[in-house]
Amino acid sequence: MKKIIITLLFTLCLCSCQKEATPLTDKQFCLDTIVQMTLYDCHSKDILNHCFDICNEFELIFSTTNKKSELYRLNHNQHKLQDNHISKHLYHVISQGLEASKLSQGRFDITIGAVSSLWDFKTEKPQLPDQNTLQEKLTSVSYKNIILSKYKMRYLNKETMIDLGALAKGYIADQIKEYLLEQDVHQALINLGGNILCIGNKMDEDYTIGISDPQDTSQSIITLQIDDLSVVTSGNYQRYFEIDGKRYHHILNPKTGYCFDNELCSVTVITQTSLQGDCLSTICFSLGKEKGLAFINSLDHVEGCFIDKNNQMTYSKQFQKYMK
Repeated sequence: MKKIIITLLFTLCLCSCQKEATPLTDKQFCLDTIVQMTLYDCHSKDILNHCFDICNEFELIFSTTNKKSELYRLNHNQHKLQDNHISKHLYHVISQGLEASKLSQGRFDITIGAVSSLWDFKTEKPQLPDQNTLQEKLTSVSYKNIILSKYKMRYLNKETMIDLGALAKGYIADQIKEYLLEQDVHQALINLGGNILCIGNKMDEDYTIGISDPQDTSQSIITLQIDDLSVVTSGNYQRYFEIDGKRYHHILNPKTGYCFDNELCSVTVITQTSLQGDCLSTICFSLGKEKGLAFINSLDHVEGCFIDKNNQMTYSKQFQKYMK
């Protein structure tokens, strides 16, 4: 009897210690943003560090500016009009990007690389792209310029370039989740610069996720309760500059080469995978509130919130069930 009581007390103490244990967390700059990982049911620093290694490994696949990356070399390959072998990761993300481009009828287009490269949202002295150069580069933008077969790809226009900025972080987050599950980590929070992916729950409670107020990004305008889902926001306040009182942001219209101006400030989507969320948030921003909302409502297991320039919020059918 004494042995049973001692065993029971030890078990209760162990469970209590596990529940109250300090999460293992780290924050680093990679993928051109601040990345934070928090593990709640694991205290292996090796596992946590490998999550950041995964980010750096994929940076060398998807970056459009790193000359050592696979995508950069593909975009600037002098033999790009011929079949080029590509990795399974690049193949998968390009494949998803082409599907999204078709689905949006070109409102979203992964071949905007030649145009997006003309915009610099980091410089201290921003300026608009040269109009003639912009118009010239626009002629190369069309997802139909890509011929993709399994692990092979070629361009039909030598000026066309792929930009996977609207998909890569989502794909990377999903890959980190897959790795953590393989390591028997079932409670973790992945934050790739605002791309949030929740693994399981937070010590038997939902994760509390704040959605930034577009007018004051230091504050949350909505608080969500999330369990084992992804939350991704596309907003005009994430990367932008202002000239003569007009804001120019990074979500570019493939038809004009300039940013979308449709009264929206942000679109937040809740999805099962981060890749899907990354893609859908950009597509819905490009569609605008009415068409974007109708699109979200036509999808299963996807919810969204649209915030306009007056901070008015419009929700999909079931979005509010996640609001705290």
